[in-house]
Amino acid sequence: IKLYCDDQEEPYELHSISYKLHPTGVAVCTFNTPKNMNCLTNNQQWETFALLEHMARDDDVRVAVWTGAGKAFNAGADLKGDQTLMVPEHVREKMRARGMGPVPGDFVLKPQTLAFWDFPKPSVVAVNGMAIGGAANMALANFHDFVLCSTEARFMFPFPKLGFTPELGSSFVMPYLVGMARAKELFFLSDWLPADRAKEMGLVNRVVAPEALMSEAMAVAEQLSSKHPAALHHAKRIVNHHLRKRLEEVLDEELGTIRESLKATKGPPGVAQWMKEREEVMRQARAKL
Repeated sequence: IKLYCDDQEEPYELHSISYKLHPTGVAVCTFNTPKNMNCLTNNQQWETFALLEHMARDDDVRVAVWTGAGKAFNAGADLKGDQTLMVPEHVREKMRARGMGPVPGDFVLKPQTLAFWDFPKPSVVAVNGMAIGGAANMALANFHDFVLCSTEARFMFPFPKLGFTPELGSSFVMPYLVGMARAKELFFLSDWLPADRAKEMGLVNRVVAPEALMSEAMAVAEQLSSKHPAALHHAKRIVNHHLRKRLEEVLDEELGTIRESLKATKGPPGVAQWMKEREEVMRQARAKL
């Protein structure tokens, strides 16, 4: 792909994501670190920004398709904290200056969320396996225009298990999509959400067998590529507009709330200790019944 640094371009070989542009104008982006379940490493995030920018600028790209390699779509936060970076530093500085790079301490991934929402072309996500936390939001919370799932896809929002609260705009978008009651069920209980249930809730367009997922995604993408790109661009913009105009404020509020929650709970270690103590309290209470 191409990286953009001021008025100059330079070629770049992706490491965390694979990319293929088909003659039909369909660009397939695959999270491609299956050993860590395609989690949101620092390098993957930078390459995601680079791909979004490359595809937006490349007139040969009509539609983007996102999927994952292996058994997971994306496992969410990189708990091991892999700091390996392959995107050159001088390019990262320019990308971040135009809002196209991750920000340290930004738990809600504000620039990445806005970059997906503002991507000017149709985007299809083909969820091949599990998607957790931020990755579940990337799959379901309007980062893409069409959501296709394998029957093996499943989603989880583990916020209360970690001391976190909803992020990536989901506190605003998810109640809009599924209603307040269902959104709170997803966020508060942290149960696994199977693909067929997500479809029943209106979060997913289609659920197909694993072996049919990519062919289905390509068929949808090719159908989109046959439509006038300007018409699709403007349709996407106006459909998203009424939520998009509040999104930046929501993301800032989400970040403040996460910081408050982490302070109150002491984060994952504090929650784990509290749950251990709570289980003992419940054990004693059950023994008295």
